[in-house]
Amino acid sequence: MAKRKVPQVQIGNRFIKAGASNGKTWEVVELWSAVDGILHARLRSCDGRGDSITIAAGVLCDSAVWRAVRVE
Repeated sequence: MAKRKVPQVQIGNRFIKAGASNGKTWEVVELWSAVDGILHARLRSCDGRGDSITIAAGVLCDSAVWRAVRVE
């Protein structure tokens, strides 16, 4: 059985959804491995509203879905 590649996502990384018209920025605030061994990330919106989403961390590495944002 092939070993899964672990996504290179870290707490504090920021992303925007590719093609999103609102340009909402999301920050990784938590990482954990689910019972199936897949790494998941909890993202919180950076707009101060407190919205959050949980997704498989590997999806954040797919540039067709998410784009990394530089934090300066």
